Amino acid sequence: METSCLTYLNPIPQGHNAKDLEVKCEEGKVWSFRLIICNGCYKKPVLLAGWAKFAREKQLGRGFKVQFFKEKDGPNGKFKYKIKLKKPVILFNKVLAYVPYHVA
Repeated sequence: METSCLTYLNPIPQGHNAKDLEVKCEEGKVWSFRLIICNGCYKKPVLLAGWAKFAREKQLGRGFKVQFFKEKDGPNGKFKYKIKLKKPVILFNKVLAYVPYHVA
């Protein structure tokens, strides 16, 4: 999964290496993930706690696109986060397109 967007989605406070992130999927369920930046040479943010359960329940596989969205939540100025999934359409081992993906 490309992780470059995670830096902008919900910045980790200065002096910390983790932050909890609540994200609503298209079915309306709220998921909790932990966004972590590991100490050491790998400085990109990583989704850990909660991500494996989400991927299993959503039956994510190789080639899926995961899109995160950050939106203002009304007049209070806080942000809410959403996640959308897209499944690859593969023919002859080539990705032709991506279609919205929902688990029934």
